[in-house]
Amino acid sequence: MIFEKFINNYFPELKIDLDKFEGFTLASGFSIQQQKLSIDSLLSWPPNVFLLGYFLLEYTDKYRLIVSPQKEMQWLKSDQDEIEYLVKDWNKLLESYKENLLDVVDIYNTPDLVRHLGNIFNKKTLATGVYDLFDNDPDFIDSLFKVVLSIDELFSSFDICNTKNSHLDIILPARELCGRSPLNIADNDPKFGIVTYKHCVPQTGLTLNNLTHNITCLKPSVKPRIIKNKLDIKENRKNSYHILFLPWPKEINNDSFKKSQSKNTTLNMDSYFDFFDYEPKYEIDEKEFISIISESIKRVGTIDLIVLPECALSETLFDKFKATLLECFKENAPSLLSGVYGKDNEYSKNIASLAFISDNKKFEKENQSKHHRWFLDKNQLRNYNLSHVLDPNKKWWENIRINRRHLLCLHTKNGVRLCPLICEDLARQEPVAQAVRSVGPNLVISLLLDGPQISVRWPGKYSAVLSDDPGSSVLSVSALGMTLKSTGLGHKPSYDVALWSEPGKTPETLTIPSDADGLIIELQINKEKMWTMDGRGKDKVVLRKLMHTPVNISDNLTTVSTLKKNLIKELKKGA
Repeated sequence: MIFEKFINNYFPELKIDLDKFEGFTLASGFSIQQQKLSIDSLLSWPPNVFLLGYFLLEYTDKYRLIVSPQKEMQWLKSDQDEIEYLVKDWNKLLESYKENLLDVVDIYNTPDLVRHLGNIFNKKTLATGVYDLFDNDPDFIDSLFKVVLSIDELFSSFDICNTKNSHLDIILPARELCGRSPLNIADNDPKFGIVTYKHCVPQTGLTLNNLTHNITCLKPSVKPRIIKNKLDIKENRKNSYHILFLPWPKEINNDSFKKSQSKNTTLNMDSYFDFFDYEPKYEIDEKEFISIISESIKRVGTIDLIVLPECALSETLFDKFKATLLECFKENAPSLLSGVYGKDNEYSKNIASLAFISDNKKFEKENQSKHHRWFLDKNQLRNYNLSHVLDPNKKWWENIRINRRHLLCLHTKNGVRLCPLICEDLARQEPVAQAVRSVGPNLVISLLLDGPQISVRWPGKYSAVLSDDPGSSVLSVSALGMTLKSTGLGHKPSYDVALWSEPGKTPETLTIPSDADGLIIELQINKEKMWTMDGRGKDKVVLRKLMHTPVNISDNLTTVSTLKKNLIKELKKGA
């Protein structure tokens, strides 16, 4: 594939006449009116160049050259120093961009950047096969690595939740206001590839994820949704993160599982397969929810995140709990993450809902659909004592739609980068696991409806994989009602409702006492050095577990109104 055609895979609207091609001119600013893409405008916005370079290194597998020197490529300390000069040139371009947002102005004060871009994008290289470029053009290889890494380094000065006096603090929001997609910081259509933000860098192995610190590229099969949690954090607790986990429902009846009656689900299927619906028979009590939050506030002072397992709440109850948090906490409301069940026409609904204080200080909600269906086979039906409800001689698929794959990425002011997953999405490696490894969250929370959370079972296996690559801390959680049901294969009722895994340590099972109602998980926010394969080391936020303690519901005999008033009083004491 010649280089020009490779570029057209990601920017199909770009037309280059190689016979008339005489080079390019960098320019800053953009017009509100949609303009025809040119080679000048493409190269003048750094994420566009990053996207092409990143996917070219992936396509050819040549990123390995940076740690495996060959005659055409050797990475030296002087090369790393040159990246800093390129970053300065990019910043000159962005400074002009910031000052001329709505006027396209040619830029002529970036000689090093123009030289390296010229080594990559010229009449000869555009007409040459991409493998031939890596085999025969050392200037192309050298410049490609330096330009890609300089763009990654350029974004080290940018944080979507905290202003760092970067030119990007002004340019990126302005681009969104002028109609650029918030999904993709490059200018291409997201259906061809996505440039987004990144945090953790794997410290083992050799993949393209080891190459960059701050931004990455995703294939279009999974769309990221970047969420800004603008909850203000007091100075004295910027290094802590408190999770209240409620393993509810504490009891799950057998008739919560039933054969699906949808007529559409059995089309074109062998009789060995069938579909089931899951819908709990009893909803969680709002009074218990408020009461346990009050007790948790008394224990640790603040709660950052409240977590419930897969299918714990109905859509109506989630919205009610969300409203309660806003009423009591106002703009200081903790985030709420829960599995949510419901109906979707002839299908069941199984989603993760996340409520958070947004950048406009509103308490908003985002949903993430489950990416893979759960199936129940004979062993699982026996283990959960469901063989009298669903025929154990069949394989039962969860009756949910498989919607467009999205990945929520919550960013907080103190450096937490959270991605939620739902049950099977933790285990199935495609397509979401690849996206998780690319964006490198420092916290993954997997919402399960599963048996005991112990390291030898599948959640422990796959959590450990993510703790290794990309280096995430992983919390998998299940409902107590489900762990207690897991007795059909001879096991005792289990209170092992959560599993914690963090980089470099053995996974830890979190057991709830039989008389407790929830767990408070206290995490410490550490800064730890992570290295890219080209030798750039940066301090990154890593979440380490300090302790977990059980918490009990103290008072649910009074009214909801009284419980809310009592909670507000407790919150005012620590204001």
